[in-house]
Amino acid sequence: MSAAEPKKRIKDDAKDVALLDGRVEAILQTGVTYISSDQATHRYDFGWNDPNLTCCRSASAILHGMFSTHSLSYVQACTRYVGAAIAEGRRAGRPMEMLGLVDIAEWPARHGLATWPFLPAVLSRWTESGLPGLEPELIAFLTGPEAFEERYEGQYFALVANDPERGALTEQELRSVRDGVNRAFEEGGIDLSEWALVWFLIATGVRPVQIARMRRGDVIVTSGPEGNEITLAIPLAKGEQQVGTARWKRKCPSVLADVLLRYLWGPGDQSHPDACLFFERSDEIQNRIHSIFRRVKTWSDRLGGPVPIFPYRFRYTLGTRAIALGATDHEAARLLTHRSTSCVHYYRAALPTLQKPIADAIGPEMGFIASVFQGRPIDTLQEATRKGQPGAVIRDFAHLVGQKLGACGTMAKCHHDAPRACLTCHKFEPLRGAPWEQFLQVLEEDLESETEDRIRLITEEQIDAVRAIIIERDAHARAVQ
Repeated sequence: MSAAEPKKRIKDDAKDVALLDGRVEAILQTGVTYISSDQATHRYDFGWNDPNLTCCRSASAILHGMFSTHSLSYVQACTRYVGAAIAEGRRAGRPMEMLGLVDIAEWPARHGLATWPFLPAVLSRWTESGLPGLEPELIAFLTGPEAFEERYEGQYFALVANDPERGALTEQELRSVRDGVNRAFEEGGIDLSEWALVWFLIATGVRPVQIARMRRGDVIVTSGPEGNEITLAIPLAKGEQQVGTARWKRKCPSVLADVLLRYLWGPGDQSHPDACLFFERSDEIQNRIHSIFRRVKTWSDRLGGPVPIFPYRFRYTLGTRAIALGATDHEAARLLTHRSTSCVHYYRAALPTLQKPIADAIGPEMGFIASVFQGRPIDTLQEATRKGQPGAVIRDFAHLVGQKLGACGTMAKCHHDAPRACLTCHKFEPLRGAPWEQFLQVLEEDLESETEDRIRLITEEQIDAVRAIIIERDAHARAVQ
């Protein structure tokens, strides 16, 4: 064999690709290529690529196409993990003409959840391209993972938990959704039934098919020592080919109870208890949610744009938050209306690698203002939106002996929750000169003595809001000096 023959074989094995920066580089189809940037040297190993296999040919084509749209380091990671999935399948004895769900179902256990986002990035492009090599079941999982709940003993959840577009919502995103929905309802962008539907999903995390099976009579209102109390009779969802009669009763969260009472007892509403609660079919619920969030403004810090919303995201969020707050497997299973705990330990396993706290690009102090406090600080009540109107002033009588803390920018009659509920309301107009450090100390003392996790979370939000007000006040003072 002459010295020229290996060089010719290498040349025949290479394919020219255009990079994101405009350069053209030759990439070996079945070997290792190194490409240098001003930051590092990147290694692309296509040793797993067998041109005789449909799966490999399509995967290679997709990855080569990504060089012109993504960074060198990102394509390097995608190449590594797609190659690992195919290579592991071949070592397990699979023919690998088609990549299947079985090849990725155990991915987090083998590679860790942090590596998972690179795989769907490639597989989604693969699906959209129409290239062969993906089994139908895997395509179905990529386009609707929620349909795989309780299959594969729950691994599906570990795969989607960290997906920023389909997985559990971060605290910042959930707050943005809540505030956006409330603002849209207040301004007439969505109607009462749409507002109630979103809050039902946020508070319960139930599947659309369960909501579709609910009747108005499943919202049970009883009189209690503190007013009306609501119990929800949630239909179980499994055994889909028939409408089941089995229901689990659950106490309705207080914030949802207020919304449901307003929805069900609206002016002139005489609906029969057997009438559907919202819609008869689950696809109607999903379509309405998509319609609502085309009109509701939301923001995700980690995505740098609107929060992608579909009904199951609230379910994933509720499950992870329940585990994070100390719920047992059985408690979390009942909350999610699972008949067994088989899925729940995957929720628990996913927690250590759930999204990290958001680091705002303009600094942590301004991040507080952007994500927690959304009101409009003022120096005097003469600057208030409703200056001089009765009921506009917000005071704290419990701790600060009636001192003025700010003003209410709306006519909402919710002063019985003031001033704490005001702190996270976008209509609150706090006075910069109010005794915020003193009020902060009160909240911190309450947090230390509180044992109920739900109340602790609410108090922590209020503490963050007060800190944001203090930060804004001090920044304003420096700016006017």
